Amino acid sequence: MPSANVKLTKRVVDGAFPKEHAYTLWDRNLAGFGLRVQPTGVKSYIAFYRIGIGRGAKQRQVTIGKSTAITCEAARREAHKFIGAARAGEDRYDAIRRAENENMSVSRIIDLWAEEAAPINRRTGKTRQKAGVLNDINRLNAHVKPLIGQRPVGALSKGDIEKLRDDITKGKTACVVKTRKFGLRQVKGGEGTAKRTISTFKSVLSFAVDRGYIVENVAVGVRLAPDNKCERFLSEEEAGRVGAVLAKWEAAERRMSGVRIIKLLLLTGARTAEIEELQWREIDFDQSFFRFNNTKSGKSIRPVCPQALAILRATPKQHEKWVFPNKKRSGPYRGTQSVWRDIRVEAGVPDVRKHDLRHSFASFGISSGLSLPIIGALLGHLRPETTQRYAHLADSQARQAAVSVGGVVESALKLS
Repeated sequence: MPSANVKLTKRVVDGAFPKEHAYTLWDRNLAGFGLRVQPTGVKSYIAFYRIGIGRGAKQRQVTIGKSTAITCEAARREAHKFIGAARAGEDRYDAIRRAENENMSVSRIIDLWAEEAAPINRRTGKTRQKAGVLNDINRLNAHVKPLIGQRPVGALSKGDIEKLRDDITKGKTACVVKTRKFGLRQVKGGEGTAKRTISTFKSVLSFAVDRGYIVENVAVGVRLAPDNKCERFLSEEEAGRVGAVLAKWEAAERRMSGVRIIKLLLLTGARTAEIEELQWREIDFDQSFFRFNNTKSGKSIRPVCPQALAILRATPKQHEKWVFPNKKRSGPYRGTQSVWRDIRVEAGVPDVRKHDLRHSFASFGISSGLSLPIIGALLGHLRPETTQRYAHLADSQARQAAVSVGGVVESALKLS
């Protein structure tokens, strides 16, 4: 049984601020009654109890309700019911949950996931970037809810998930949705959208299993389209044309934040968000490192070349925090995509995506003799298998090396 440490009151609940990791305040007057505070700021009353006695007693932690939906005293009374029933050998949770689970809709479980689980990386436990969370939620709202949102989540089968995949692929959910006061967003289907949507929905169902809403994740094992991403690499000649356009724009002092960011993307292989959101404190000029606090793969330390550091040293300090602030100085710069669209057309490489600059960095690194593990370290890959996408480039180099070595051996043996 967890130890009590405070008397839970409205004042204590209101004053419980989020921290980097979730924590619980346990009530001093009712053992097992507590307030769970998530890193996102969500606060929920919980009840912890054991059913039976001894080491074999079953333990249970029940979420009673969010602090915004129920008062502290009402939550304490509800917790008392759970804890009192447990002392008599009964578990109210099972009966209540069975009734809830029978009728909980897919839309409801998506909403719960969006509020409680989406902001946190399931694998690392770290807070996810808001843009990625929003994209996941928008896909579920646009594709899953219209098709199966009213279905009970516990009644779904693998066949339902496969039909969902096929319907999204066929474009059955394509539409235009309102985004802002006068904004519109075109929702499209297709193979790629279906793959991303089903992958996200699989996480939703894993969340439902973790919370006890369903017994199994029926999306596991559903086949998705293979990755058909055409990874484009700049050739040296193409890189030269891009460099010429960047130099032309720089001489004209045209859209300098975007120009500097694109040059840094080419020189570091960093992700766009990592450079757009770069903070002065994350640059170690003395040791030649980026010390990112929050990337796609968590905290990351990356070596930086002298050429990139020279660009950063020459960048005017217009904000105490952001290296590249927006015009209003209210946050980081977000216009790189627009700048790149114009530059790639002028450079004659209209099919090169901004993310292909990262691939090109890896390609140039491998062509200069760097190993895959080193490339992974420069790109900030958390797992070695992520860097394996560039293995074919290393294989090509290995074949060239084999030809060279073969020639040396042939000459030494006087085979010709």
